[in-house]
Amino acid sequence: MAAKGTESKGIIFNKLKEIYPNSFWEDEGKILRIPMNESGNPIEVKVTLTAAKNILGSGVIESAFPTASEPVVESPVEMTEEEKENVATLLASLNL
Repeated sequence: MAAKGTESKGIIFNKLKEIYPNSFWEDEGKILRIPMNESGNPIEVKVTLTAAKNILGSGVIESAFPTASEPVVESPVEMTEEEKENVATLLASLNL
């Protein structure tokens, strides 16, 4: 039997890997290291997740990320007026 929260931690770690593609695993997938640059100096932020023994919240699940059984539904992206103007300018400069 897998440890408590294994599936949920995997979902969260995979989402973090999408957000920070230069991140990498340490300690056999237990710690995620995220390379950053702070004031011109390279640093690495370590992310470790553990499942809580006691639930302090309301018990209502309001997931920001899909679970394994929850389909991913993407909302359409709308361009701002500024973005539309930038695209028009680019296309004009490329004579398209």
